[in-house]
Amino acid sequence: MIVYHGSYTEIKKINLSKALPKKDFGKGFYVTKIRGHADNMAKDQGKNHNCKGFVTGFEFDYDKAFKSGEFKAKKFEEYTQEWLDFIKLNRINEKDAPVHNYDIVMN
Repeated sequence: MIVYHGSYTEIKKINLSKALPKKDFGKGFYVTKIRGHADNMAKDQGKNHNCKGFVTGFEFDYDKAFKSGEFKAKKFEEYTQEWLDFIKLNRINEKDAPVHNYDIVMN
C-alpha cells in the first residue's frame, strides 16, 4: 500500500533526527494511508513555512511490518483506554528515550 506524508518540504529520505518529541505515538515519522489527510497537512505546513507544501508517498508493506516479525509493531484496532493511555504517556514524556519499544505504531 502507499502511505503519505505531508510536509513543508519534499522528503527524499526519512531522517528521524528531525522528528519532534511528544507526539501521539512518540518521536517518529508519521504517515497516513489517506491522501487527503496528507494534502491538508502539507497545506498547513506550507502556510507555516511560507511555501507550497509537499506530499510524499512511500510504499509500505503491511504484511512485512505486522506479520513477518521483522519489526516490533503495535496496532490499535479501536479507540480504547489502552490507546488513550499510550498517547498520554507519549505526550508527557520528558525524557530523550521513548516510552515504548515499537518500530511501528498504527491505529
